[in-house]
Order: sequence, then structure tokens, then C-alpha cells
Amino acid sequence: MTQNKFVIIMPCFNAEKTITQSLLSVIAQSYNNWQIIIRDDMSTDNTRQIIENIISVFGLQEKIFLEANEEKKWEVRNIIESLEKCDNEDIICRLDGDDWLSELDAFAILNRRYNETGAEVIWTAHRWSFSDHNISFDLPKDADPYKHPWVSSHFKTFRKRLINNVSDENFRGSDGEYFKRIGDQAIYLPVLYEARGNWHFEPRVMYH
Repeated sequence: MTQNKFVIIMPCFNAEKTITQSLLSVIAQSYNNWQIIIRDDMSTDNTRQIIENIISVFGLQEKIFLEANEEKKWEVRNIIESLEKCDNEDIICRLDGDDWLSELDAFAILNRRYNETGAEVIWTAHRWSFSDHNISFDLPKDADPYKHPWVSSHFKTFRKRLINNVSDENFRGSDGEYFKRIGDQAIYLPVLYEARGNWHFEPRVMYH
């Protein structure tokens, strides 16, 4: 079975209360072929120090890469610049600095699903702190992601090469500046479109 590499892209800002749990939920995974790219977007609390301490304590200098921004870049630009450091066959995973993986076999399960289904995009069910409500569901193979109701939420993963042909203009507003947020619409919808139905929904809850 192919041992795919999972690259977790984690933009964060003032996440000192949650970043430890976010990182530990990856470090504790049963599947070990992963890396984390963290973009600290000018935090004013102890986020950066906590990350550096975790890297040092666990000896993860070759697994977790931290970049501290010297200018505010917001969500979309941080993701796009992080993607430039990834290989085409890497499986990209979005994990926010105030969320965490709720399944310790998440990468092992997803690796098996990528191999079994040949999918290029996989997303999973999720949970909230305040509700059991889940807004992630299956997407018909012939659906247009831009027209179908949003069902591809939260633990979103995809082959990096899918975004290579997406124009940089897709990530910018009419003023030419990168969108600050709306990463789902600006990044994941065109990725789904490029996949042309080669996607898979995993109903197991893996993201909190």
C-alpha cells in the first residue's frame, strides 16, 4: 500500500489556548508520514513560543515547520504560500489552529481510502464543541461543486497538484488583493471542480 505523505497547513493567530491540542492531535497519529506547515500570522500572545517549545520537546524539527509572518497575510494568502512548499502528490490537509483531529487513526484511514478509491479529494464528517450537528455529506459524482449546496466541510484533504492549474486571480478580490478569509470558496471549491467527480466523502468523524 502506498504510504502517502500528508501535509497539514495550519495558519494561526493568537491560538495559545488551543494550539497545543491541535498539534498533539497530529503528533499522536498512528500514521507517521506527515508534516505540518504553520504560519503564525503576527500573534500577539504566546502562540509562537508554545509551538517552538513543542517542536523542541518532541524533537520535531524535521516534521513541523514554523514561519512567523512579519506582515499580516490572513487565511488565503497563508495557505497559498504554504502550498508552494508542497510536492504535487502530497495530500494537503487544512487544520486551523483552534481545531484538532478527533480520530487518532485519521491519516491511516485516509491513506487507505486514497489507495482504495483512487480519489483525489477526500473530506470527513466533523463535530462542534457546542453541537453534534454535522454539515458534511456526500457529493454526487456528476455535481458541479459551484452549484451544489455546500457539503465538503472541515477536514478537507486533496492532492496538491489539483490546485496547480487554478489561476491566482481566483484567490483575489476585485482590488487585486488576496481574500482575507473565505478559504473554502476561494481554494476548496476550485479544487473540487478540478477533481471532476474523483472525490470521496468519509462519514467517520475525524475533525473537531
